[in-house]
Parts: sequence; structure tokens; C-alpha cells
Amino acid sequence: MNGKLYHAQSQLVTRTDLMTIPPPSGTATWRPIAHGDLIHAIDRQLLVRGITILEEKFAIQRDGARLFGVLDLSIEGDTPECCAAMGIRTANDRTMALEIAVGVTVFVCDNLCFSGDLIALRRKHTAKFNLNADISIAIDRYQDHLTVLRGQIDGLRERQLDDREAKVLIFEVFAKEILPIRFFPAVTATYFSPHPADMPDVQPRTAWGLHNAFTRAIKAMAPAPAFAATTKLGKFFGLHASTN
Repeated sequence: MNGKLYHAQSQLVTRTDLMTIPPPSGTATWRPIAHGDLIHAIDRQLLVRGITILEEKFAIQRDGARLFGVLDLSIEGDTPECCAAMGIRTANDRTMALEIAVGVTVFVCDNLCFSGDLIALRRKHTAKFNLNADISIAIDRYQDHLTVLRGQIDGLRERQLDDREAKVLIFEVFAKEILPIRFFPAVTATYFSPHPADMPDVQPRTAWGLHNAFTRAIKAMAPAPAFAATTKLGKFFGLHASTN
């Protein structure tokens, strides 16, 4: 199972599976969106922009009410090391807004990097929500934010860290409870004693290498906390893709 999304309390599903999950009944002021309709709307808006989906992963929770997804995308500007990624989270039980995360997938370790900024659509799927129009606006924002994010990742790659600075940053991440403290041994071992053949993404003593040590640990988390931790980590490392 892919570590990005799998957890005992969640269920990995296919696109076909999503199409079989009906939304709950709506009200005069609340219109839930079928997960399948949401993904189709994103497909359409990506297609008209010449963006293709390289790989997709979906997980559901709470009997299908909550959806978490990651789309690896083919977009101009991708490098041999990573590709654009889009994170999706939404719920048809009124617990979460529909949100899109701007990010990249690192090929060598299948890690995710998300910006600290989320693109939030109309909260709780109100009756005024126009699926195609609002998704179109969100995808335009996604592309703008992605350009900024890529530049900031380049900055992390260039930011050299000595061991003392790395230790301070590790302490701060756990002190801020961005990751559970149980991951402290894994993060420190991964960053300071990486396996030469399997962990080239963390071997450079840079802020990007340290970020990858954290995201390797995040893959062991359940979808909801993993999504939150990855975006909080991006914010901590200064990855604010907002152009405002």
C-alpha cells in the first residue's frame, strides 16, 4: 500500500469506486458534492489547460463521507527529480471545506511537499457553489501558486544547514506539534544517518534535505493528519505559495 494515504482507519479506493459513492441529501442552503463529480470537474479543468494526470491516489474515511486525494500532474516546469502534485480534501458530512493543496511529489522517495497555503473553495458546499466555475478559478490559482512554490523549493535546496541549525529546526517542528513526537527518532536518524543508496533526497545538508526527512516520516500517518502536517510543515519552512 502507498504510504501517502493508507491507514487502518481509511480505505484506498479507485476512481471507479468514487463514482459509486452517493452524496447525502442536501438542503436549501447546503449542497453536498458527489466525490465522482468533483474529480470529473477537476479533470475537465486540467484538460482544457493541457495538464495530464500521471498518477492518482484516493482514500476515503467515515463510510465515504471524507475524501483525500493526491494527483501527480504533468505540467511545464517539472524536473527529473519531482513533478507537480495537487492535494484534495473534502467532506460530505459538513466537517471540512473543499480545499486544494499546491505541491510537488519527489520521485526518489514518493514524498509530498505542500505549500502552507491552501486554496479553499466555498465552505460546506453552499447552494451557491458553482462546481465548474469555482474549480476553474481554483485551478488558475493553483498554477500561479505552483510557480511561486517551485522557486521557494529551489531556495530550500540552496540553503545549507550545519548540524546545530538542523537540530534546532527539528526541535521546533516537534515543539510546535507539527508532527507527533513519536516520529522524532525516525526523523533524526533519517537526516543525520541516511542510507546512501536509498535516501539521496535527505543526504544534502540543506533545508530541503531536512524537509524530506520530515515528509518521509509523515507517510506513516493517516490521511487527515498527514494532509495537515504536510501543509503545516510547508508553512514552517517558508513555503507560502500565495501570490497576494
